[in-house]
Amino acid sequence: MRRAFLVLVVVVAACGRKGPPLPPLREVPETTTDLVAYQEESEVVLRWSYPTLTRSGQPLRDLEAVEVWRTEVAPGQEKSLEGPQGVELKRQLILARARPVARLSGKTLEIATRGSKLEYREAATVVPGQSPPTLLYAVRSRRGKGGVSDFSNVVSFQVLPPPSPPSNLQTQPLAEGVALSWESPVEATFRVERWEEKGGWQVLAENVASPRFLDTTAQQGTVYAYRVRTTTRTVTGPPTPEVRVEYRDIFPPPVPSNLVCLPEPGRVVLRWDPGAEEGIRFKVFRRLGEGSWLHLSDDWAEASFVDENPPMGELTYAVKAFDRAGNESAEATCSARGGP
Repeated sequence: MRRAFLVLVVVVAACGRKGPPLPPLREVPETTTDLVAYQEESEVVLRWSYPTLTRSGQPLRDLEAVEVWRTEVAPGQEKSLEGPQGVELKRQLILARARPVARLSGKTLEIATRGSKLEYREAATVVPGQSPPTLLYAVRSRRGKGGVSDFSNVVSFQVLPPPSPPSNLQTQPLAEGVALSWESPVEATFRVERWEEKGGWQVLAENVASPRFLDTTAQQGTVYAYRVRTTTRTVTGPPTPEVRVEYRDIFPPPVPSNLVCLPEPGRVVLRWDPGAEEGIRFKVFRRLGEGSWLHLSDDWAEASFVDENPPMGELTYAVKAFDRAGNESAEATCSARGGP
């Protein structure tokens, strides 16, 4: 009897192990967690990371579409969306009431791609005298094989009238870059944009706190245009009229720094800092006592120079830097005594 019981247990256990195989888990795209919303002039702009992985961390190779969903919260109810409870309420509102407003796929997905980000824009309307509703947005990704991600983090946004642009934008080319200044009657931050032929308009700086900016990335010998926008809260207004700048290479390079003269038996060694500007070369001079300057080199590439067999007496050396456009710095000097 005992043996029959054991056989029965083994058979039952074996049957459990040999049941029908479970269907494979469906791989779905990773859930977006960095969706943000802001307003640029009369458009609401959404940005988030391009989906590249599945939920299990595998490469997402068959992205079919990215969907943008939206719903509204009536004016006066936006306070309920604040705090930890508001996060869950926004998620529930997206699940219960949101409707798709865009499906990015194929060409539209390609157009929406900004490097590693996706960007979606839609018109925003402000009705004078009426409080605007609060808009809730979420996105989700869909695979070609049918798997769909969860909704992203939910962002809320209230459309506001865009601020006026700054006035009196001025530019001044300097040796260290292009200096910009402007006027603004309101407390705000600013976005600086620059145009160049090879790249079109690009955002140069955001959240600039004061009405001035120095573009230290400008390259001499290049033509640029600049414009500035006002940003209040999450709303960026229209740009100023653009100001064109021909940033000509007319500025001398810095004077060679930390020049030292090191006398050695039968020679004098000169050393100085090379400087940061590309293409800089040097001129080296020597003077004995109060005599005339002698050109030792008019085109020297290194930041050091050896004067072999200098004359006996009190020697003064001078080094000047010059750039590719021929702009020449003032001289740096040092002294040494020549002789055995």
